[in-house]
Amino acid sequence: MNIALLFILFFLLITFFMSFFEKICDYPGTKSFMESHFKNTFLAKKIAFLLPILVAVELIAVIMLILAILNYFFTIITINFSPFALIACAISLMMLLIGQRVAKDYQSSAGITIYFILVILGFFALAQ
Repeated sequence: MNIALLFILFFLLITFFMSFFEKICDYPGTKSFMESHFKNTFLAKKIAFLLPILVAVELIAVIMLILAILNYFFTIITINFSPFALIACAISLMMLLIGQRVAKDYQSSAGITIYFILVILGFFALAQ
């Protein structure tokens, strides 16, 4: 693993851990925000079902990122968790992107795109 990939994994870990942590710590507030954000879309009544899925995917991403970073420093097992971590991050970001596009929040969609590009760069760094 190269240093660029390690920094990308650390950056994504901070990002996804904070996102997961904020959603868990204020779950009712997050649910309320999302219900109001999507009130004029077909997703409005599906937030109670979709939010736990998003939280679970973020948790999987965080766990995979931690395992990838720990395995880099301590070589616990021969499995490379980096591709799995990047895939989980990409899935989570695509879920968010779909939601923002449905809500017609184009500015937030553009912000998500920046994170997605970083994930793609992670895959390129993985190939080195």
